[in-house]
Amino acid sequence: MARIEREWQAEHEGSALASELHRIMVISHRQAKGFIDCHCVTVNGEVVTKHGHRLKAADTVKVAFDPEQTYDVMPPKHKLQAGPFETLWEDTHLLFVFKPAGLLTVPTEQAGEPSLAEAITESYRRRGFKRFNLFIVHRLDRFTSGVLVFAKTPEALHGMKKLFELHRLQRVYFAILVGELPENSGTLAGHLIEHAKSLKMSVAIARKGPGGGKRMPAGAKEAVTHYRVIERLPGHTVVEVKLETGRRNQIRVQFADRGYPLLGDQVYGIESPLLDRQALHAELLGFKHPVTEEQVTVSAPMPADMEAALKALRNQARLVRAATGVKGEEGIFQPTESRDHKLKRVARAKRFDTRDEAAPARTPRPRREEGEERPRRTFGSAERPSRPRREDGEARPRPASGAPDRPARPRRNDGDERPRRTFGSAERPSRPRREDGEARPRPASSAPDRPARPRREEGEERPRRTFGSAERPSRPRREDGAVRSRPTAGAPDRPARPRREEGEERPRRTFGSAERPSRPRREDGAVRSRPTAGAPDRPARPRREEGEERPRRTFGSAERPSRPRREDGAVKSRPTAGAPDRPARPRPEGPTARPARKPFPKAGKAKPRKP
Repeated sequence: MARIEREWQAEHEGSALASELHRIMVISHRQAKGFIDCHCVTVNGEVVTKHGHRLKAADTVKVAFDPEQTYDVMPPKHKLQAGPFETLWEDTHLLFVFKPAGLLTVPTEQAGEPSLAEAITESYRRRGFKRFNLFIVHRLDRFTSGVLVFAKTPEALHGMKKLFELHRLQRVYFAILVGELPENSGTLAGHLIEHAKSLKMSVAIARKGPGGGKRMPAGAKEAVTHYRVIERLPGHTVVEVKLETGRRNQIRVQFADRGYPLLGDQVYGIESPLLDRQALHAELLGFKHPVTEEQVTVSAPMPADMEAALKALRNQARLVRAATGVKGEEGIFQPTESRDHKLKRVARAKRFDTRDEAAPARTPRPRREEGEERPRRTFGSAERPSRPRREDGEARPRPASGAPDRPARPRRNDGDERPRRTFGSAERPSRPRREDGEARPRPASSAPDRPARPRREEGEERPRRTFGSAERPSRPRREDGAVRSRPTAGAPDRPARPRREEGEERPRRTFGSAERPSRPRREDGAVRSRPTAGAPDRPARPRREEGEERPRRTFGSAERPSRPRREDGAVKSRPTAGAPDRPARPRPEGPTARPARKPFPKAGKAKPRKP
């Protein structure tokens, strides 16, 4: 480090000397305390060795450091003396202690500064525990006070780690904010990231990634904080904070990012003459015991320095109210509290010490044995007679919500069908119960004299339902295999279509006039007759035999003579496009004749190839 000589005058009234060096010289708190310990800092010409020395306005502060000069090194303490720590609750597996502000939770790499873990270990060794192991579960900031839990066995350590990973525990903090929050409750949700150089935490901001879209930077972790306003003071707000995730400096960073830093926070906020540290206190810690599975809830009282800060702020509020002439409870903030939250707050207020003797001793609830039914809770007036307990298997009585003289409904036996409920007038006769297998009677919605529908036997086909007038004759039932009769949608005297036998071809349907003669049925193998779309006297085309070539179709006038069929190998005659009386061209003979077309090979067995 280079030679340092700097002198200035203090501007703020009541600021600590170490904080003044940290702010003016832009150095860490550890370096500022090191200058003070080496007698390099003077105030108004006098050497000061106290870190928390309060400065006055216009005090002259001078720092002189010579790197060539050898300063006395503070001797390290070989054996740490057991510090004054308070045990809140303890059993075989867990230890709850009260951590004061300014004490480290665990020792740092540079030995010499006291820590709470070392103090607890030294205290147990002095009490005779030669092999005492203390496991670190979680930590609190150095200048944060409150409840801290340690594990004494590996089983408790693994169970507590799982509870913290799954966030299955209740952590309640008490904080004083600088500024007045506009709402009474809310949630701060975001991501926190740690900076490698300054080791400070900050709220991460999503940035545009290389592939498009916004992404959180690497190393950002989710942080969720729930808060509720407890009291409003001039320029300050007292809140109750519940942590859902436990990130480092989570409460301090998220409130400072929103613009309401903690009172006295010298890292993320500003200094305050009311408090020399951040106004943050771990008030309550509760969870399910990882080994015994019992609910454990431990709370710590408010420290003296925060009580003094609150007292000063409340006195200031009284002065403001007196100056403005406000009397009574006018203007005093009263947070809205639901019934569920009030019950939880009352439950948290129960301490683990002995109960007040003035309070009436409540008889403990007997523990239910395995398989025993949970008793019903009764609510209402004390004069209300207790409800008799129902025996095992006894039906629950139902209140009569209709006629008071209506007899009670008998209980149904196992397997007994539930009777139908009747609604309407009390004079309505009760519906008789149907026996097992008896068909349900259906009410007649048309003719009142219509006989009841007979019940269908098993396997019997369901009859078709008839709709319309009551005078419509009933449709006769079709026997098994009988053809369904189709209604005639044309001539009413048309005979019914005969039923087709199995394998018989379906006849073609005829459309048009009722006087059109019916088409005769074609026999198996018979050629379908085609209607003549020309002369009505043209004879029917004869059927072609198997292998016979299909004749060419003729188009045009009905008087045109039919084209004779060409024999195999005969040349196709071409029509003469000119004079209609021109004779046909004779086929050339001899060597100039056009070779006949080679006939297509007959389908048959393929000939084997020669080797």
